Amino acid sequence: MDNQDDPDDWDPLSFRLLSVQALKGTGEVHLAQQLLFSYALAVVKGGSVQFIADHCQYELAAGSAVLCLPEQTCGTVQPAGGLEMYILYFDVYVHGKSGDNGSSVPVKDVRLYQGDGRLPFHPSKGMSAKWSELFLLAEQGEQSISFRSQLDFQELLYDLRVTSLQRPRDTNSALEQAKQYIEAHYTEALTVEQVAQSADFSAKYFVDLYKKKYGKSALEYAAELRIQQAKRLMAESGVKLRDIAHKVGYADEFYFSRKFKKMIGIPPAVYMKSRRRKLAAYTPGLLGQLLPLNITPYAAALHPKWTEYYYRNYRTDIPVHISAYRSNQDWQANIEVLKQSNAELILAPAGLADDERTALEQVAPVNYLTTESSDWRGQFHELARLLGEEWQGEQWLAAFDREAGEAKDRLHEGLGKRTVTVIRMLGSQLFLHCNEGMASILYRELGLHPAYECGTEVYNVPVTPAMLAELPADHLLMLIRQEYDTLGEWKKLQTDPVWMKIPAVQRHHVHVLSSDPWREDSAYAQLRMLRQILQLLPANRP
Repeated sequence: MDNQDDPDDWDPLSFRLLSVQALKGTGEVHLAQQLLFSYALAVVKGGSVQFIADHCQYELAAGSAVLCLPEQTCGTVQPAGGLEMYILYFDVYVHGKSGDNGSSVPVKDVRLYQGDGRLPFHPSKGMSAKWSELFLLAEQGEQSISFRSQLDFQELLYDLRVTSLQRPRDTNSALEQAKQYIEAHYTEALTVEQVAQSADFSAKYFVDLYKKKYGKSALEYAAELRIQQAKRLMAESGVKLRDIAHKVGYADEFYFSRKFKKMIGIPPAVYMKSRRRKLAAYTPGLLGQLLPLNITPYAAALHPKWTEYYYRNYRTDIPVHISAYRSNQDWQANIEVLKQSNAELILAPAGLADDERTALEQVAPVNYLTTESSDWRGQFHELARLLGEEWQGEQWLAAFDREAGEAKDRLHEGLGKRTVTVIRMLGSQLFLHCNEGMASILYRELGLHPAYECGTEVYNVPVTPAMLAELPADHLLMLIRQEYDTLGEWKKLQTDPVWMKIPAVQRHHVHVLSSDPWREDSAYAQLRMLRQILQLLPANRP
């Protein structure tokens, strides 16, 4: 589309509302990270929530909204209490595109509003009533959107555009503006007055507001950013501590050293020594093999949806991020990032395509984990030997085996001989499913009884609800693809009469798994799956 980034050019566009989702309740509610195939407008009507759209994190309070584009991911950072939020999913079409005979074609990259995607949500009285009608669609579980509702939706989108251009001053947005100012200037000699002025606050008023919203002062946040950047610089070879201190904004390297030790727990010299080996973990599973060896790589594949746990807990400790989007779909871009990283050794799985292997090997030496025993233990042992961490590897495995043995005893006491099976859902299709990681933790490590067997541990077999009703499964573990179509089909399936006749469903023995870590086969993923399964299935509590 011409001028597709111009938010003023709406004339060639039309919109179709697909569905409305409500997140509200008396308890805490959570929206798991999901992949979008349509546009999504998240509107917060009550409460507040931390929301991630792609790689951007927003603090959304009542009276705010954020627009997400197709092919992005979105979700809440953590469960929020007192939240009333609605997600409106819709498609955008452009008319009269040359070569299309004047027909409408869907577009995925139109930026409808100015700015970073966040919008004020302060509808007029008349518009507020129409928004309420749309929100009611979610609460009533409407499967189709009426012509009248489609017209209202287009009018409301336009009204939101008008109010976004007026942009009345909003305290939360102003505080976010101050936070962004810190992120852009943290290496400078910042003062509270300077940061407050960037968002048109008085210094005294700003100090209290900022601390109340973010739980730390503006200068404490600046110090965190400085230390995080210092950690990234320390992974580079030949850089002196004095130069690192100056680059992140500290004139006195001794003050910097004291500050670093206070915040990180070890002196910078010790930290630098531990990070000199510039390893790159090419896939998330390899990151899950390195962490139990107490090795944090210099570069790793991270994403807020596909590697949510690693992204949340380790992204500030890993200097170079390559994309884990849709199972290494962006491999060419990842290799370009690695070329700029000066990585000394790349750890990669066997089985990469020839062109990907060739490109990767031009960046740095590559070690492909190619054990004859393809299970996670064999790979873990091989990696420990390669990196000279056999002792640490044996210590971790011994601790894991003790924890797994205790969990096995507790589950056998709680479950007895009752059976389990994993059901994967993709769109409207169900599969009896077991990958290598699941086979290892559920059936080899924990000794659970599978309800389905086909002569191989790893399988992905299409199945219907009627067939499941005949399967002697006492517990169903659901692995549901987190995107619009599949989530909609899952909602419908739960009211399907055939599904509701399945014995495990009637006994409320249906448990939902998250793709992270249940699609990963690594030492650390095994530990996380072990701990999660104890929370899901009946187990004798110590």
